[in-house]
Formats: sequence, C-alpha cells, structure tokens
Amino acid sequence: MTLPGHWWSASESYVSEILSLLAAAPDRDVVYWRGEAFSGGDLVRSVTDTFLALRNCGVGEGDVVAILVAPNSPEMLTVRYATHLLGGAVCFLRTTNPGTKATVLPLDHQIQILRDTGAVTVYADAESSERATELADGSGIRVTRLQFGERGEAGQVGAAGAPDAVSWDSDALAVINFTSGSTGQPKGIRLPGRAWEALMREWMGEGRKAGCESILLTTPLSHAVAPLADAALALGGAVHLHESFDVEEFVRTVSVEKEISWTFLATTHVFQLIDHLLERGIRDRDAVEAAGLSSLKLIAYGGSPAAPARIAQAFRLFGPVLAQGYATSESGRITTLSPQEHGDPELAATVGRPFPEAEVVVCNSDSGEPLAAGEIGEVRARSPQMMDGYNGDPELTARVLRDGWYFTGDIGCFDERGYLTLLGRVADVIKVGGVKVHPIVLEAEILSHPGVRHAAVYGVRDEDGSEHIHAAIECDPAEVVEVENIRTGIAETLSPIHVPEKVHVVRAMPMNSNGKPDKGLLRSKFV
Repeated sequence: MTLPGHWWSASESYVSEILSLLAAAPDRDVVYWRGEAFSGGDLVRSVTDTFLALRNCGVGEGDVVAILVAPNSPEMLTVRYATHLLGGAVCFLRTTNPGTKATVLPLDHQIQILRDTGAVTVYADAESSERATELADGSGIRVTRLQFGERGEAGQVGAAGAPDAVSWDSDALAVINFTSGSTGQPKGIRLPGRAWEALMREWMGEGRKAGCESILLTTPLSHAVAPLADAALALGGAVHLHESFDVEEFVRTVSVEKEISWTFLATTHVFQLIDHLLERGIRDRDAVEAAGLSSLKLIAYGGSPAAPARIAQAFRLFGPVLAQGYATSESGRITTLSPQEHGDPELAATVGRPFPEAEVVVCNSDSGEPLAAGEIGEVRARSPQMMDGYNGDPELTARVLRDGWYFTGDIGCFDERGYLTLLGRVADVIKVGGVKVHPIVLEAEILSHPGVRHAAVYGVRDEDGSEHIHAAIECDPAEVVEVENIRTGIAETLSPIHVPEKVHVVRAMPMNSNGKPDKGLLRSKFV
C-alpha cells in the first residue's frame, strides 16, 4: 500500500514537525538501540503502522494507551507519536522509577494503573507478550501488538484505511506519568499537550544554544528524558538509546560515536563518570579529549543536588559544558545553573536561577506568603510545563496546586542575586534540641572532604521521640579518610549541633530506585 505523503500534517503538532523532518531524509539513521540503527523512514513507517493498529483497536480522542515495551525501545517514541496523532494520551507500565529501568512493576500494580487511567488497550512488543497476556486476562483490556521495524497487519490495509490524523489539542491530556516520587508511593501526573510541547521547546532551545543535535540517553524514556529525545529529533539530530546507565558503555559509545554532542545524566551518574575517569588516570580536559569525549558540548544533569566539591571535579574534567537542572515531574523545569556558572565556586552550592518561562518564589509553607532573599521556606513554581493535577486524586492535587502555583515540598532560599539554594525536603528536616538541621547542607559539608564519594544524612528517632543525626559515607579506597576530621570540620563550619552522633562508613552507598542514597535502608541497618 502507498500511504499519502505527510498524512500527519493536519495535526499541526510537535509530532507532525518531527515526522516531516524524518520523511524529508528517510534514509538517514536517526535512532540507535541494541546495536541496530533505524532510519527516519523506519520511524515514519512504525508510526503509521502503529496509528492504524491502534485505530483498529478503537483508540480515539481522549483515550489512554498503556505502553509496555523493552526498556528505552524506539517504540516508546513511536507509540506515543501515533497515540497523539489519534488525539489520545499514553501511560507507561514498565516502571515508576525515573532514575533506572529497574525491574518490571508487579502485575497487580500494572493492573491498578490500567484501572486508574481507564486505558483502552495495552500496546506490547514481542518481548513483553507474556506479561501482556496476563494483563489482558486480569483486566479485560485488549492488547495491541506490532513488531517494530516490520510491517504489521495495519500496513496491509487499502486506501480506505489510510491514516487521518486528529488536530492537536494542546489542552487535552497527553501523558500520565506515574512516578514513585520521594515518598515511594506512585502518583499519576497528568500532563496536557501544552506542557509536553513546552518541555520539548525548552530543551530545543538549550540544545540549539550549545550547538547540539545528536544525544545519548540512558535513563527511561517513560520519564524526564522523553522530551529531550523529541528535541534532538526536531533539531535534526539522532538519538542513541541505552537501556540503563553503565559508565563503561557510556564512555565507549561517546568515544566511538563522534556525533553525540549532549546527554542527560542523573546526578549520581555524573559522580560515577567522574570516578571512572579518575580511576583511569584522566584528570584534566586534555586527557578527556584524548579519551574521545570532547564531542560532548552539554552534559545536563539533575535528580538530586550535587555537592560543590563534586561539581568542581566535573568542571576540571569537562569545562563549561555542565548544566544542572532543578525540576519536578509535576512542574517541569524550575531553575538551571548554566555551564559558565559551574566555574564559579560561589555558585556551586546553588541550583541556579529560574528558567525564563518559570516563576519561582520561596514562601511560608503554611500561609503561602512570599519570603525575602535569605529567608528559608518552601519553594513554589509555575510555568507552562506544569501538570493539570494528579490522576484520580483531587485532594492531593488541591494540596500542592494552589492559585496556579505548585508547592514543591522542597525547602530553600534565594540569595540577593536570585540564585536558589535547596536545603532539603519539608519532610526530611531533622530537629535537634529545637534547631532545624537540613540534611543537604550537612551532606555538602561532608562531601567537601577529600576522599568522600557519597554521603547521606538522616534522622533517627529514639523511644522518647527525640531525633538524632546519623550519617553514612562511602570513601575512595585509595584515600585515607578520618571520620573525626569530618566531625571537627562540621563543628567548625556549621555548628556542634550539626555534628552527627554516628558516622557509618560503608563499602558501597545503597541507592534507591531513583538513584539517590537509600536513607530508609540506612536507617533500618544502622541505628
């Protein structure tokens, strides 16, 4: 069958923009995954076939398609594109963890997501067919299957079955992003089309400013990096996909694929990259260039604040290519610390200044009243990238969305220049003798000591209800780290109250599914 050219243009959406670019150079390889290269024509055919297959399953405007495919498969892009051309929305069933592919969610959790979203079909690849059958049996929801890269039954329809894209409605639901968040409880974040496009456009601007096109992504496309993939394609670049972050594979890919000019990493992945290079004797920019990594013009990172000492290490290795982003799934991007600002030690402890389209204030968490520079309170934000609310949870939505503002639950303060410093979570503050201790501040001080790779500070409550400060540290095996020197430094720099009662030295810092130190596990193990 010969499909009409540019059938998707009627949608006038970000998808039509990307597909038009792909169709203009159908033989150019644009996606790399599991050792295979896929051309622009491959992606256009996949979107077309998927569009027809989903339409044959009854998917239409306002319907939700649940996606269950291999980690960071190109189908995580093409199925979303096809669904949006139908006027529907997507959710993802593999994992609720933004920092890692982890393992597939338990069956009952996936069925609950299907019920909560009202999904009309599960799109599954061959790799996920067994679980898809279980989901169909448990939920009664139909399964759509189509092998990526091959023409399915949808490709055999006649002219009467040709695609007919729906006009893009920027106010309509586009994605329900389930994330475990900082509490570990999955929440369905409802993003309208305008928020998704705003995220993509923002990343396009960042990429264009840095002169970037092709990107390497190692964290799940079901979460924050998906708009970066869209941005790279819209800029005319290619997308290299890894199923998870492996530091050796990351370095090898960048050194071999010279076109890769930007990437996004979790903050802990940046630490792993630094340590890996230092262990190989790579200690300055010349050595980084010799190792084949000089093509990287932008290393965006986020997920947790980075200690100033670690930022300084990264800047010495890579120069002005680092961009820290403070963001949430609910609000999108809030602040950024630019590549040039990473070279200023005075700014290293901050998360930068607000994005141009974001309004950010620090306020009293109870009254919502804005606070002056230097005063500590809860961070709130609003921007075009914001969610509409939590799926099926109006009570939680009302708590965090007030008068158009999103209350982040993060504690911080602005300085006189407008740079934001984060001090922790409202729920994580440790009260010792009536004094509030912010773990992030204490962790940054510990990480400033040579030889300390990771640090986690947490509160332990005794039988009387009093809180005590504990810390866990992971050290460089090649360095001698004296715990008492750390304790003395904390007392001198902060105060004697900030000194942890116990400092536990661990061989490897346990990380949770979001790529952050697992304080719950540390609290249960060390008391």
